[in-house]
Amino acid sequence: MSYKVVRLAHAGKRNRYLAATGIAFIGYVLFLSSALWFPGQKKSMEYTPLGIQQEIGETTCMVSVVYWAYAPEQEAMLVELDLDGIRSEVTFYAVDKARDPIPVEVKLAQSGTYVLKLSSVPEDFQAISLRVMVEGQTRRLYTNIDQVEQVNRLHFYPDLTGYYQARIQRNIEVLEQEIAAEKAQIQELDEQIAAYQVQITQTSERMPYLSRQQRTDAENSIETWKKEIAECQEKQQAATEQITELVDEQEKQKQLLESSELEDFERQSEPASVSESDTKEQESEETK
Repeated sequence: MSYKVVRLAHAGKRNRYLAATGIAFIGYVLFLSSALWFPGQKKSMEYTPLGIQQEIGETTCMVSVVYWAYAPEQEAMLVELDLDGIRSEVTFYAVDKARDPIPVEVKLAQSGTYVLKLSSVPEDFQAISLRVMVEGQTRRLYTNIDQVEQVNRLHFYPDLTGYYQARIQRNIEVLEQEIAAEKAQIQELDEQIAAYQVQITQTSERMPYLSRQQRTDAENSIETWKKEIAECQEKQQAATEQITELVDEQEKQKQLLESSELEDFERQSEPASVSESDTKEQESEETK
């Protein structure tokens, strides 16, 4: 599954991220109508894109898929969702392409982020339909065996901090891939430019031995190759500028990760608070 860089819209809400809790229910059902779960005879390649907000029925609530991964050895999926505008209970159900129910467990519900574990998912599942129900309204989310990210093992964290850090780490990896792709494009354009330059040189060397018409055609070809070189150079400039932006964004993500890890470390390193009564009891014991 292609992964979209998550700009961490909740990053400015970190305190609420780590303090607030949500309410969700665990459940699964056998839903008999394939038309409702996979409407319009959906093709297996159709799936819910990552990072795009989806309306939940006629409510003001929105849901977006942050991450959807599958671990074949565990026969399980991890689905990370961001829900906005939630004021009531949220229910989740899932089925596979054969309409067999998939158990859904809410592993975390905090500050609008819901992390789900889908269990008993066989390797040949083909497609999964996940139903999100709020205020009697429904939004169906889809993935399939070609689009879901396959991993060796799923990692579930005790609080939002772990998922927050995992998001940033995925962002960094995606940005690294995009930077590598831009650099590869620049290299490919270098090769194209070199090829055009060879053609220009060879044609120029043959020019004195050509007929008038042939010289005219050769000159036209040379002009065309020069234009192609100029276009390649423009593309290289654009790719170079894109790399600069990507590197800047990657650096910001790394700083976010370092800041998050430092805060997590400091929180774990804080000594347990001791109440005034505990202190007095300790002094009394020492006096004895």
